[in-house]
Amino acid sequence: MFSERYSKTTGSATSWFFPLAVLLAAIVALPRAVQASSDTYLLYRHWQPYDWPENTPSATEVTRSQRALGWRRQGATGAFGVDYDYQPLRIRTGDPAHNGHLHRVTFGGTWQHRLYRVEARAGLAGTSNMFKHQAFHSDVVNGRIAMFRAVNERSSLSLGVGGDHRFGSFRWLPRVRWEYANDSGHWLADLPVMLRWQSHGGRWQLRLERKGDRWATLDHARNVENALYLREWRVELTYRLRAAGQLWPSVVLGIGASVDTRVRYQDLEAGTQDQRLGDTLFGSVKLGW
Repeated sequence: MFSERYSKTTGSATSWFFPLAVLLAAIVALPRAVQASSDTYLLYRHWQPYDWPENTPSATEVTRSQRALGWRRQGATGAFGVDYDYQPLRIRTGDPAHNGHLHRVTFGGTWQHRLYRVEARAGLAGTSNMFKHQAFHSDVVNGRIAMFRAVNERSSLSLGVGGDHRFGSFRWLPRVRWEYANDSGHWLADLPVMLRWQSHGGRWQLRLERKGDRWATLDHARNVENALYLREWRVELTYRLRAAGQLWPSVVLGIGASVDTRVRYQDLEAGTQDQRLGDTLFGSVKLGW
């Protein structure tokens, strides 16, 4: 069974994953600046319970949280990092074909060369029973990529294209990237997926971003192979309480809201479900070294 599923995985995912993996390997192999910096982080984010949108007597609140850790290395021409996060998304209505324990590990980064900028990430994302029993299928392979070209050498405007799961199934969208700094701080627009303002020194940050990804799923009996799609608009204000020192980490606190949160998954009784969860607030704390 495992060999059949593994063959299915490699066959259907190689068409786009192999070029992305080659691109990431090229980025890693690029010469790094001598004075590069690296950091490690731990993150915890917790949402208020979502109200189930349907008036179903058996339905209860949907709870969600996130634990994450990662490592970054920043150089003069780009950055590279590895990230892992775990999100329990507990849907307690119907008969979902997943256990709600979503794991994701990705690696990748950014590369800047003259007028060109590349952002690429690849990895694995699936439910816990898939990793526990090594019963993988093709949807476990995941990734995102974006490529930009500046209008000219002095322009802060770049045009490009990006492909990811932010709006559901994997799709390519045109992207416009613009950066600007003034006395009020640093502004970054990456339309249509992100707007960000950061104060000088990075103590304050306000971010509006489209978040979305896919996790491969298995039901409890490991007979039904499917995927869960989670996407939302997320706005978050963060404040760096203190900078990192020799004996203590930096501490960043955040508060925000998830708006237009949608989840699509397979239900063993009702078929494909595409539900909009209620808008809700969340809080976060991030430690960095």
